[in-house]
Amino acid sequence: MRFVFLLILVVFSHPTFASMEDAIRAVQEGRNEDALREFHQYARAGNPVADYWIGTMHMQGRGVPKDIETAMRWFHKSARQDHAPAMVVLGRIHADGLNGKTNLNLARGWFDKAAKAGDHYAMLRMGEIYISGIGIKANPNIGIRYVKQAAKTGYPKAMHILGLAYLRGVGVAVDKQQGFYWLEKAADAGFAPSLEVLKELTQ
Repeated sequence: MRFVFLLILVVFSHPTFASMEDAIRAVQEGRNEDALREFHQYARAGNPVADYWIGTMHMQGRGVPKDIETAMRWFHKSARQDHAPAMVVLGRIHADGLNGKTNLNLARGWFDKAAKAGDHYAMLRMGEIYISGIGIKANPNIGIRYVKQAAKTGYPKAMHILGLAYLRGVGVAVDKQQGFYWLEKAADAGFAPSLEVLKELTQ
């Protein structure tokens, strides 16, 4: 769950949550029990980011025994307050069966909510679901719309997939100019797979 931990650090680096810096520092220093006490204080005040962090700590066993069900309760509490990262984690839990049972309908529902809240990772997951037909009938046209949304946020992986889609005609008409445009944007952002594809295409 390294993804979740890194995402949390990005969220908490935002100035809005600067007052939580003591709890963040405690996590970084391995003082998980101290961090949990701090986050519970913010959670009692109705802070969805604190709820999200507590859920992550229960999920990873940081300062508490690993407990996916307890973690999910905290993620649900955060998601109910429209915190998109919590929706993403719930989507991943259901998609990957991290709670012991896969539920693609629930996963899709959470990813869709997060995508509508502006989360680029969720947009890309929705795109992949529709393009590949994961749990539903494949519909590349709808899938590419989600991928485009994610690409327009500057998400390198989404730009890479969109570039390939234009080159191969997946969900869109073949357009080599657009294909190279999006691959080059992803490459400029340092996305290695795009650099490799461009190298192969220009040899």
